[in-house]
Amino acid sequence: MPAISKEAQKLLSRTSLVVFPEDYIAVYLPIGVKTIPGEWFRPATTVFAAVLQESKLVTMILPLRKWLRMQSMFEKYDVSGPLKVINFDVKSSMEAGSFRVAIASILAESGIRSIPISSFKSYHTIVPKADLPRTVKALRKFLESYKKKRAGAAKKSMP
Repeated sequence: MPAISKEAQKLLSRTSLVVFPEDYIAVYLPIGVKTIPGEWFRPATTVFAAVLQESKLVTMILPLRKWLRMQSMFEKYDVSGPLKVINFDVKSSMEAGSFRVAIASILAESGIRSIPISSFKSYHTIVPKADLPRTVKALRKFLESYKKKRAGAAKKSMP
């Protein structure tokens, strides 16, 4: 595993996992598809969604229930899922790159396929639903090791 910065170690020591309860799906659309109405992504009804546009493809990761209601809007698409979204409930930043690398590395070492998605302040990983139990177990074990290191360091610094 790559070296983890002190800042990332602090983030890891205070991070908890939040597994969003809904099933998600990845949808692949060709460029030039019909515009997706903004109401599909209101915060009151959508905890998490991602839309990425590339030169030849639009990828959406959204709740399965939303996709089932909107799929008739599109003539051509591919889907993959069901997926689960895991949120790391600590505020991240661009300086915490080794935090994201550490999470991705532990999943790769555990043989778990994942899609990392990061905003400026949040980090998520998307995994196949079937891999969720293994993913949570591996990540909790990994994060717990940093919580123990931090607790041990705090005890050593006490007079």
